[in-house]
Amino acid sequence: MLWTVRKLLGRVSLWSADQKGNISTTFALTLIPLMTMIGMTLDFSRTEGASRQVQYALDGAVLAAARALQETDVDTKIEKAAQDYFNAALNANSVTSSCGDIGIKILKQEHSVEASITCRQPTTLSAIVGLNNLEFTRFAKTAYGVGKLDIVFMFDTSGSMGNDGRMDDLQDAAKDAVKELFKSKTEKKDDVRIAVSTYASSVNVGADYFKAVTNDDPPEECVNWVNVFGFRFCVASTTSTCVTGREGSAQYTDAAPGTNRWIKYETTDCNSATLTPLTYTQGHVISAIETLPTSGSTAGHLGIAWAWYLISPNWSSIWPADSKPRAYDEPDSTKIAILMTDGEFNKDYMSGGNSFAHANKFCDAMKAEDIVIYTVAFKAPKSGQDILEYCASGSVGMFAFQASDGQQLADAYKAIATNISDLRLAR
Repeated sequence: MLWTVRKLLGRVSLWSADQKGNISTTFALTLIPLMTMIGMTLDFSRTEGASRQVQYALDGAVLAAARALQETDVDTKIEKAAQDYFNAALNANSVTSSCGDIGIKILKQEHSVEASITCRQPTTLSAIVGLNNLEFTRFAKTAYGVGKLDIVFMFDTSGSMGNDGRMDDLQDAAKDAVKELFKSKTEKKDDVRIAVSTYASSVNVGADYFKAVTNDDPPEECVNWVNVFGFRFCVASTTSTCVTGREGSAQYTDAAPGTNRWIKYETTDCNSATLTPLTYTQGHVISAIETLPTSGSTAGHLGIAWAWYLISPNWSSIWPADSKPRAYDEPDSTKIAILMTDGEFNKDYMSGGNSFAHANKFCDAMKAEDIVIYTVAFKAPKSGQDILEYCASGSVGMFAFQASDGQQLADAYKAIATNISDLRLAR
């Protein structure tokens, strides 16, 4: 009996040992494909992330090439612009994929660029099954997206702009931006047009437009009086063509001047800077910038209103034929306002608030018409920065810029010009 029990226990022990061995073997056989599957999942995920970064870099590269195409017809320079941007973008984002050179196709007649790139992403655990890298190819193309632009620059010409070389800095920065915007090749000569709105204590609309917007003749103002036997006589006068705003239901709209919508002109503080309607002639815009004066206070809301009027289709009857703004819903077109100040909005003629409150309402109404607004606060106090940040179509650094010196101002206008140029190029 004892022998039988021992024999039985021995068989149980042997069976238990066999079972443990079988489990270990099964686990080992299962572990390899499991680890391979996990490894491949991780490698595919890493490759997908790298692929997205490569796509972003390639998108930027074709934009860089398209901008180069606006400046040169030399293929090697265009290709180098794309490759340099692509390499810098990969390095900046620490992409570990190994990529060859970009394949570039330059379509000069269409003003577009096509590109492709093939990259290999090193694997980790996938190497267990001999998969040492994963290959992917990405494509990108630019073409004209927004083909037509109506752009208005609004410039502060108040007295403070005459301090610390501010106007000189503004003129240099703005002229460079205008040249950059006009540099783009266009299908039609008027695809890109630029207007200039200026303001100080008021807005000088000039003799050509005063009656059309006020329904009155420009008033004569005496600038030199003499006394003769107790009587005052005017020996020198000037014509004032400055305006201040309007009241009523059209106060914050872009309705054309007319009955109950005429612009007022109760001001004698008239800065000599006048308006420049939309034009595709670079020289006209540059000349307007080079002759900007500095005097008076800062009625910023009026500058914003007139920036709107210059690109509003509702004002087509006011401006010359070549300067008629496009319709808001015209296909492949965008309207852009670039607003600028160096100070507080401290002058007001309109009821219902102050210059800041009026400016808010004008900006809200402009954005409701899908007008893209960029802003530049140049050596401005916080209140000036705040109103421009409110008016901008997006965040600081993208649509709202703040500059404390001439170089920062130049950088701000350059960034805006580049952003607008990119707007014309669809990826």
